[in-house]
Amino acid sequence: MILLLFTTMIAGISATDDGPVFHTQYGAVRGMSVDEGVIVLGLPFGEPPVGELRWKAPVPYNTPWSPGVRDGSVPGPACPRHGCGPTDSDPQHVCPRDGRLSEDCLYLNVFAPHTVLNSTAKLPVLFWLHGGGFNTGTGSALCYDGRFLANKTNTVVVTTNYRLGALGFLVAGKGKDAATGNYGILDQIVALKWVQENIGDFGGDKNHVTVVGQSAGSDSVGIHMTNNRSAGLFEKAIMLSVPFTINHKSRAEATRLGNHFARLLNCSHGDMTCVRSKTTEQLLDAQDKCGNFIANPLRLFEMFVQWGPYIDGDILAEELVDRFAKGQFRKMPFIIGTVTEEARPYVFGAFTNNMSRLELDGVAVAFLGGKAERTIREYNPPKTSDYRPYLSHAVTDWVFLCPTRNASRNAVLAGVPDVWLFVFDHSWSFKHAWGDSTYCDGHVCHGENVPFVFQTPPLANISLTAEEQVMADTIAYHYGNFAHTGNPNKHNQHLVSSNINVTNILHWPKYNNANLFTILNITTPENTLVQNYRQEKCDFWDRENVYNRGN
Repeated sequence: MILLLFTTMIAGISATDDGPVFHTQYGAVRGMSVDEGVIVLGLPFGEPPVGELRWKAPVPYNTPWSPGVRDGSVPGPACPRHGCGPTDSDPQHVCPRDGRLSEDCLYLNVFAPHTVLNSTAKLPVLFWLHGGGFNTGTGSALCYDGRFLANKTNTVVVTTNYRLGALGFLVAGKGKDAATGNYGILDQIVALKWVQENIGDFGGDKNHVTVVGQSAGSDSVGIHMTNNRSAGLFEKAIMLSVPFTINHKSRAEATRLGNHFARLLNCSHGDMTCVRSKTTEQLLDAQDKCGNFIANPLRLFEMFVQWGPYIDGDILAEELVDRFAKGQFRKMPFIIGTVTEEARPYVFGAFTNNMSRLELDGVAVAFLGGKAERTIREYNPPKTSDYRPYLSHAVTDWVFLCPTRNASRNAVLAGVPDVWLFVFDHSWSFKHAWGDSTYCDGHVCHGENVPFVFQTPPLANISLTAEEQVMADTIAYHYGNFAHTGNPNKHNQHLVSSNINVTNILHWPKYNNANLFTILNITTPENTLVQNYRQEKCDFWDRENVYNRGN
């Protein structure tokens, strides 16, 4: 099935000797020509993190492939994960397009308009970090193919892999050479450094890099905005659906998870020789068995991102909401936003049957403790046979929407004048893309905006409606302007593509008190402006102060 999708994807692409050739410090690479531009896949940015380099900081790639010409028509393998095998369903096309998975996975992809082939002008860069809970995903997935985004924004788009799960985030005990975690974030930093050193060879401007991420990818963007190692690697940010309230583990919590992982492998705590001796499949099996492990019974939300960045005092000093509240982040223009029913897939996925009022009360107490009663009173759900929809709305507010508002307002107070906030409110027309997650049919679930950012459904033989195409093009219009000028409303001499099908574009006000905290509601049949979106509920969550580890 996946190989068939890959064949469909490359239909009409020239991967022969007449493909465009780019000259890099490592040697020449031959890309592919498509109607929308040029594509170069599978560029290595780090040495393979295998063998003794397992659970080590990434080593930047520095091995010339000349005098041969590298084949840029084949993506590098995706980082290992379960769920992307030949018999697994992939309705959202998030698996590697050619089905290959390997620990040798530090590769990225470049997409650019045709203009980079015959112009000396450099285009701004959109650097994409995929989501997937730091446990799944790949930059080479069909859904993240950057050809349309690059063409319509007139930018160079880069999508990248980074180590996932236990291979990317294991924290072991104090044994010799023990794993110290956060390797996936370090991979991202090395990929950003690769852009600084190499993107000019593909027509990109290293001085104008915008980092874009969704879900775990947007959490990563926030981490890069708040740590010194990422300084100077990008100038703007776009964050989609940051799960601010899902706390990052402390060092002690991450170590407890690592010790449990070692036990499942029949290794003693911190025995890296034993852990490194295991096969990839053994590691993945143990990783999956850790899914229900509770490192801290007072912080159950951490189970939703079992493997991921932890607070090490270096890469991540403290929770992102706290960093924004203290003004301890790099002051740069950013766009940030959520979708209207972020939590629905998590709530309905965890509770497969109707939820009673007693179960609702139990969940509230488990996650909110002494604040549960005030929360239930605030949302005041009517008597019903199923309380999952009400829990979904509350969790969307608590985990995504309201801390996003909180961080944005604190950024403005800290002196960032250029902040734009949005909410995405459209249920996609291609319902089958949710697969077995039918509870998202007709709803705006987490991730629903991604196909419209990349405009990739046609690559999977899925058509957008006319209204959806207009909506997608408004996103490209704003993101393209932002990449070029730092303002989603403002053109410069390198206009976004004439292929954008939009008229009467709304002016998107900056998010601040002077503009009555106006946000852009991205929807069909046309976008609208909304002031003080869900103010009452977000005021409640701000008062409860439940976004960080200390409360």
